[in-house]
Amino acid sequence: MRRVRTFGLLLVLVSGVLFALVPLAERDNRAYAAAPDCPVGTRSDTCRAAVVATVTDKKTDFSGKTHKYFLTLRYTDRPEGAEHRVRMAGSLQVYDSVRRGDRVTGIYWNDELRAIRFGSLTQETYRSPVHDGRLPGAFAVAALASGLGLLSYWWWLRYRPAPEGATQPWEPIAGLVAGLVLALGGFPIVLMGPDDGDGGTSLKVMAWATGPILLLIVLWSWWPVRRGVSKVAQVAPPSGSA
Repeated sequence: MRRVRTFGLLLVLVSGVLFALVPLAERDNRAYAAAPDCPVGTRSDTCRAAVVATVTDKKTDFSGKTHKYFLTLRYTDRPEGAEHRVRMAGSLQVYDSVRRGDRVTGIYWNDELRAIRFGSLTQETYRSPVHDGRLPGAFAVAALASGLGLLSYWWWLRYRPAPEGATQPWEPIAGLVAGLVLALGGFPIVLMGPDDGDGGTSLKVMAWATGPILLLIVLWSWWPVRRGVSKVAQVAPPSGSA
């Protein structure tokens, strides 16, 4: 049981470090979101520059189960033949909509292509800082939930042990299962869930989902044990019988 406690504490400490990294990772996101648009025809690291380009190619690279989506752009303000291949990220609304020859607008910030606009559609590129805080946030949620689940399991067995010969209590199992379910569910929620531009919406969704998930797991863990106790009581002979 000492190993369970040690590993649980380690996961909680790791989650604390990862949560501390989220604001640092989101710093560029906030600066990018707050940057004004550059005057037409100008570029600067302090503003977002809009550059018109023509789509010359689009390609999907397959690597195992991973798909990478690329657009090749030719800018109108560069010499003929000067092209730029950019990897797209997020929802594929622009990638799916454009065809060769379509004109798009590239959004530059800090000399990096951060997004591409096509009509009313906007899609982030792989170099966008918008989701920088999601990866440490997702691992932080998973580590915290797993660590608390393990600590809950250790605490019940250490300080509330079942009497010898008694039925295994449901509480430690519920805590352990809750931690694992929240870790497995929280990771994709935070990593791929909605975002408000400051990395907070996914964490809020996870927080609101925690209560119902815990309630369902408690009922799931308690009901089989309760039924088992009832069945034992029904088949046990009455006290005082020969």
